[in-house]
Amino acid sequence: MKRKEKFSFLKESLAILLNSHKLYTINYSNIERRFAEEIENYKSYPELINIEEFSMNYSFGYHYSNNIDDMYSKEAMYIEVKSYLNNLKMCA
Repeated sequence: MKRKEKFSFLKESLAILLNSHKLYTINYSNIERRFAEEIENYKSYPELINIEEFSMNYSFGYHYSNNIDDMYSKEAMYIEVKSYLNNLKMCA
């Protein structure tokens, strides 16, 4: 068995998680703006800028503000925001 095929079920599980528990909408320009503000606020301390922490806080804040209490939706949004920001970082 090829190594790539060995854990292919994980990708399918992630896709199911993202699609079946998506109780949110993402405004990507808002994420970019808010992350740019985060970078500006901590420009003197770049070691404090953390995509994972920002993504977690963004997801939690969105769900809290919209009165959505679903752990799987929070996790799905966290994964999506983190992935988006990591892709932006690679392109920059």
